[in-house]
Amino acid sequence: MLRFAGVVLLMVGCIGSGWSAKERLKKNLDDLYRIRQIFQMFQSEIAYSKAPIPEACLRIGNRTGEPYRSALFAVREEMTADHGELFLDIWHRQMNICMRKLSIAGEDKRLFLDFGSCIGYADEKMQIQAVEQYIYKLDISIKRMEKDMTDKCKVVMSLSIMGGLVLAIILL
Repeated sequence: MLRFAGVVLLMVGCIGSGWSAKERLKKNLDDLYRIRQIFQMFQSEIAYSKAPIPEACLRIGNRTGEPYRSALFAVREEMTADHGELFLDIWHRQMNICMRKLSIAGEDKRLFLDFGSCIGYADEKMQIQAVEQYIYKLDISIKRMEKDMTDKCKVVMSLSIMGGLVLAIILL
C-alpha cells in the first residue's frame, strides 16, 4: 500500500512539473503580448498625441500593470530629473530591472531592451517608423511562439507523464 501511495505521489509530482513548464511557456507568450501593446501605445503617443517621451511614459505607465508601470514611471522620473543621460541608457537600466520579473529571455529580451534606441530621435517620422519595425519584429516572434506553443506543450506534458511512469516502474 505504501508503494502504491509513493507511485501516485511520484506521478502527481511529474505531471505537476510538466504543467508548471507549460504555464511558463504561456506566461512568456502573455508577456510578449503585453510588450507589443506597450510598443503600440508608444507609437500612438508619438504619432497622435505628439507627447514628449516623459509624458508618453507617464500615460503608458498609467494604462499598464506591474512591473511595466513602475519601470515606465522610473524612466519618466529620471528623464525629468535631467541628469544629462541618454534615453537609451535610462530605458536599458530600468527595463533590465523590469525584465527580472518576467519570463522573457534571449532575442525577445534584447528586442525589448533595444527599443530605447529607436525613440531617441528628434524626428517624429523616424520614431514612428522605428517603433513600427520593433512591432513587426515582435509580431514575428509572437507568431513563431504561437506556432511552436501547442507542440511544445504536448511534448512537455508527454515527457513528464512518461518520465513519471518510467520512474514508477523502476521503483516498483
